[in-house]
Amino acid sequence: MKVAIIGAGAAGCFLAQRLKELRKDVSVELYEAHQRPLMKVAVTGGGRCNLTNSFALVNDLKEVYPRGHRLMKRLMYDWNQWDTMSWFEEHGVPLLTQDDECVFPVSQDAMDIVNTLKKGLTIHTNYKVADIEALDADVVVVTTGGARNFEWLEKSGVEIIAPVPSLFPLKLKPSGLEELMGIVLEDVGLTIAGTKLKSYGTMLITHFGVSGPAVLRLSSYGARHLADNDYKGKLIVNWLGDYSHDEAMEWLEDIARTNADRQINKITLKAGGARWQNHILKRSGIALDTLWKALNSKQINRLVNALTSDTYDILGRAPHKEEFVTCGGVSLASVDSTSLESKTRKNLFFAGEVLDIDGVTGGFNLQAAFTTANAIARCISRCVG
Repeated sequence: MKVAIIGAGAAGCFLAQRLKELRKDVSVELYEAHQRPLMKVAVTGGGRCNLTNSFALVNDLKEVYPRGHRLMKRLMYDWNQWDTMSWFEEHGVPLLTQDDECVFPVSQDAMDIVNTLKKGLTIHTNYKVADIEALDADVVVVTTGGARNFEWLEKSGVEIIAPVPSLFPLKLKPSGLEELMGIVLEDVGLTIAGTKLKSYGTMLITHFGVSGPAVLRLSSYGARHLADNDYKGKLIVNWLGDYSHDEAMEWLEDIARTNADRQINKITLKAGGARWQNHILKRSGIALDTLWKALNSKQINRLVNALTSDTYDILGRAPHKEEFVTCGGVSLASVDSTSLESKTRKNLFFAGEVLDIDGVTGGFNLQAAFTTANAIARCISRCVG
């Protein structure tokens, strides 16, 4: 039996490896449009390759898979993060789990993952497939990742959800925040005004706006909304994480009582440094040398607003060099939820990000690639031919 895999990325190469393990009589060939297979894997995680996550901090898969969480829950019964970690370690790649639960090779070198995934595979590079019918194969699996052009698949009758970017930093209208470039703040809460989209975590202030895990996660949650609104809107920043207005008010009033004779800029409000705090005070219209006891109720209220609902205009998205993830792709309604085979075309399968599945940053997208690839490998090994 001949299996043709279109796309030599993480999903395609892992599928080929699993097929070799599960069914010895299968001939597998991969077709890659670029010169180098697994290019994205080689640069992910800053060249260290965050290949999965322990999921220890995940309460619901919807938190990390804005699209496709129900399908992932089903498929992960057969191949989850522990299976992924065991497979790589059994193939000679020791792994470590960081404090943030992201999993990397001990070597901190993505090429260990790349070389393991492509070992022993037949990969045709610089080979762009424009027509599924042209491939001499009994089974075709599409693993082309988060492509932008799906016309060739639509011509084959595949239902496509229009792809839009996900996981990207945000460009903000200049407001003085850009002067804090390089500052990293933990436990920040983010919201897109007028929506229920929320994200919490670490934020990096850049020369163009904001980035970091909390921002990337918000962009993933709001990928479709932001695209529909031409990447314009208002970003609401709660510098105190999940503090409500009333909780922040009570906290500040307590600080004011216990530090009445001290200047307001001498009391640290958050581990963001003096430059960040001065920015917040300026946004509140409060002089830096103001004594806490001199603050009136309106000033305290303005400071609370600046700390819990600081609002900035979103001007667009910025490229994220390490990742290129898309929301959209092959409609999940058009594939079998167990085998990922097309409902309208026998022996045509889809794995990885070509499906309308995408995750937040932290190793979740690669885990989705491995999980969906395994589902197809199991189906082919048991049911085809």
